Amino acid sequence: MSISNELIWGIVRDTSCHVLRRKQVGRSGMGPRGAEFTTEPNNLTGLNAWKYSGLANSKTIDLASAGEKGVVLTTKSTDKASVGKPAKALKKVTYTRDFRRIAKAIKKQTSETFYRSDLQKAALAKWSLIYASQKKMKAKKA
Repeated sequence: MSISNELIWGIVRDTSCHVLRRKQVGRSGMGPRGAEFTTEPNNLTGLNAWKYSGLANSKTIDLASAGEKGVVLTTKSTDKASVGKPAKALKKVTYTRDFRRIAKAIKKQTSETFYRSDLQKAALAKWSLIYASQKKMKAKKA
């Protein structure tokens, strides 16, 4: 028996153990609830929103650093055989090429295969941050 993603989001939105709330004093523009972040797996931005939720969506994308160079792209499997098996639900692919080729692979995985084209911009932004963190700092001349 499968449960709809909307029902899962309705349950998980406020009661998940991954939700972090940051109340803002004064006029912050974030509303009465303040900023809500999440630490759940497969959430690209860390925002507690339906669009980025790794728990409530059946198709998710996540990027993580692969050590010194490269990135690990994680997607949820949409195969019928792995729906009830959490251990087999995630597919991980490691990319260790240059910046441009990995960006092209991320674009291909998200929009060209009709997986989650709405997450393409966020995935490329996260890849850019990961790449910048992996660059070696050059020593300044004294």
